[in-house]
Amino acid sequence: MFDFSKNTNYVLEVKDNQKLSLDLSKATPEEKKLIKEKIIDVAIQDENQAFLSDNSARKTQQIKSNLPDKDDEELIKFYKDKLPLDMQNALEASLVVRRVFNNEGDISDLKRDIAQKYPEFGNNLCNMTTEGYFHGHFKDLYQSMLNDERFDISEYQKKVKKIVVSLPYTVFVTKYKKFVEIAGEVQYKIQRLKKYGTARLLLHGIGKTNVDTTFKIIEMYKDDKNIHIDVEVNNQGSIITATFKF
Repeated sequence: MFDFSKNTNYVLEVKDNQKLSLDLSKATPEEKKLIKEKIIDVAIQDENQAFLSDNSARKTQQIKSNLPDKDDEELIKFYKDKLPLDMQNALEASLVVRRVFNNEGDISDLKRDIAQKYPEFGNNLCNMTTEGYFHGHFKDLYQSMLNDERFDISEYQKKVKKIVVSLPYTVFVTKYKKFVEIAGEVQYKIQRLKKYGTARLLLHGIGKTNVDTTFKIIEMYKDDKNIHIDVEVNNQGSIITATFKF
């Protein structure tokens, strides 16, 4: 408790070992400054923090302890002006989640916050950031699209958003998976998506080898009358998106 009654002989006096009495009229300007900074401001800050729930305080500490490092900052810099602002912000927040996850921390509340703030794509973008897609796949996609003389950044943004939003219905064709693994994943997802009434599956590949692999997968379903396949390939033949509709 603070008593500003001005009845003391000194600036500071302890009464009954319980109350700190301050007479600011007896304080020098420097003493007044110190009292404000070291006592009053600290007391007000502690009072404000008391209004934080334990959950909020814990999340705040998680964020402070897992801020983006130099590599993450370079990644954020790379995507600046390449992604819409809301996706840039979601990416930056998701990098914090990625660091917490890598440090074996609880990410459930942090992920929920991102999903609620960006309901259209937040959860998927967070998952893809944690799995490293923005460190590799979407960088490769940008470089491949940049080689097209008619390149338009808005087209890149649309493609990234389409992939992120469609994550549960997407298979990434990559050289790090064997053909039999990719074919099995496609077959499994088609069966699951049919069961739950979702009528499409996207295959996405970057690089001529992955484009060829995607065409091999398409060939497997050419005689299936219940599946219609739309194929988009860029002019260089280095990016493919195949949409299976069933």
